[in-house]
Amino acid sequence: MNVNLVKIVLQPVAVVSLCVGLSACAFDPPADPASPLATRIDSLVSANRDYPRWQYFPDAPVNVPDAASVRVAVSGLEASQGELAREVAAIDWELGDTEQFVTSIRQRLNADNVEIPTADTPAQIEAFVASLRERAKAPPPVDRPLR
Repeated sequence: MNVNLVKIVLQPVAVVSLCVGLSACAFDPPADPASPLATRIDSLVSANRDYPRWQYFPDAPVNVPDAASVRVAVSGLEASQGELAREVAAIDWELGDTEQFVTSIRQRLNADNVEIPTADTPAQIEAFVASLRERAKAPPPVDRPLR
């Protein structure tokens, strides 16, 4: 019983003291005139005293769906989620004979044995390097009319 009485008395006192403490922030305390920044602070405060203005706030949203249409959309999503879960559960996830699969992949890879072309002689190497240098040249500049 005493706990309820304390709650009834202390909660309003705490709310009132919080409101009084926050209302002190709303008053305009004067800047210290001895401060070298007092004039700058006063000019900034007076320039921004009426900020924010309603014109800076965004307009109220339009075409906001009502609760019934949101409820219908959520129900549809939940139904499609259930359908997807049933489809996934129906998939046969068994891997089967993995050894046979690996053997068939190895056979396909061995059948497509590709040799890497190599240059045998220094002349072939130099010709290959010259062809790469020719490919690496920048294209000619584009003629652009002067403005």
